[in-house]
Amino acid sequence: MNLKRRVFSAYQALKQNLRRSLLTMLGIVIGIASVITILSLGQGFQSYTIKNLRQETGKNVSVDINFTPNDFENNTSIDGFNELDLHLVEQVEGVSSVKYKHLNESSIMKEFRFQTGKYSKVIDFKKESQVTLLHGRNFFPEDNQLKNKVAVMSKETAEEISPNIRSVIGYGIPIDGELYTVIGIAQGRDSDELFSDSADIEIPQNTYESYHNKNNVISSISISIQQGYKPSTVANSVVKKLSQDGSMSSQGTYSTLDMSSLLDGISKILSTLTLFISGVAGISLFIAGVGVMNMMYTSVSERTKEIGIRRALGAKRSEIRYQFLTEGLLLTISSGLIGYLLGFLVALVISQFLPFEVRPTFFTVGIAIGSTSLLGLFFSITPANAAARKDLVEILR
Repeated sequence: MNLKRRVFSAYQALKQNLRRSLLTMLGIVIGIASVITILSLGQGFQSYTIKNLRQETGKNVSVDINFTPNDFENNTSIDGFNELDLHLVEQVEGVSSVKYKHLNESSIMKEFRFQTGKYSKVIDFKKESQVTLLHGRNFFPEDNQLKNKVAVMSKETAEEISPNIRSVIGYGIPIDGELYTVIGIAQGRDSDELFSDSADIEIPQNTYESYHNKNNVISSISISIQQGYKPSTVANSVVKKLSQDGSMSSQGTYSTLDMSSLLDGISKILSTLTLFISGVAGISLFIAGVGVMNMMYTSVSERTKEIGIRRALGAKRSEIRYQFLTEGLLLTISSGLIGYLLGFLVALVISQFLPFEVRPTFFTVGIAIGSTSLLGLFFSITPANAAARKDLVEILR
């Protein structure tokens, strides 16, 4: 019997028990659809994430170069770059332009000596104070723009100055030689509306930057990459150049984020996560495979007479075996194709509500066809062997 006739015969056999065949196929369809949906969405999300992280295309690609002092704790205010460094970087092949990136301070810690002792206090810089007050007022954006030397103080800090916290309004707080006038007392730390988890004093940001001559520390620069150059390669060349000839090369280290390693790591994590979830979904395939085996055993039992007639007419054991194997494969592979189409359709619909798209891939097609083929072989071979081993004499009895 040739392959075409064998497939047709298998189709006719499955059609005779259509309801049972469809119910058996349902488990495989659901399992394959689940796996394909997860794989398609996972691959789409992975491509979307990598594309957004990758900095090797586009017109305005930039990379940051950072400087870290050797003695970080005692040299946090050291500038890591100057104009000579910028000119040095501009000479590196692939660099289009370079500019400073400033490290903006949002708070500092200062030591104060009040009537009750010496205390270290955290000072926050804000454009506007919006705390819940017990006395006085908050400072407004106008105070920040006009660079007024005003401050809002926590209740605990005010109590360290005077037991009568109302009298602290108008008190002058010395900060690096400049006197800030307390205009508000904030509610205590037991309130959910405390202005910060650790801040004791708030002052206008512009005031601090202006009166204290605090130029922002330059700890990094941003380089723009010329088109046609790989950002990671150019960035590594810049780091190497600065490490050799940079103005602060002897007092710290230069570094850049290795995007290629980051992308590889993220890609591996996403792939592993997708395959793990797919593996969990694939458990349903195993359960469906048991259903296929059960159906095939039932079919062999019901078709004993047919097997006997075919054997009496000269059919070999191998032909009986291949016939039942063909039925199992036809059942599982057709289920796999239906499951693939259903799974991809579900993923496509879901992707309409997500910022990425899904596309069919050879990998997912291979998963659908390959897994169902193995499923058909594994769970059909035992029933097929059982059919082939049936003794003709016993059947005729």
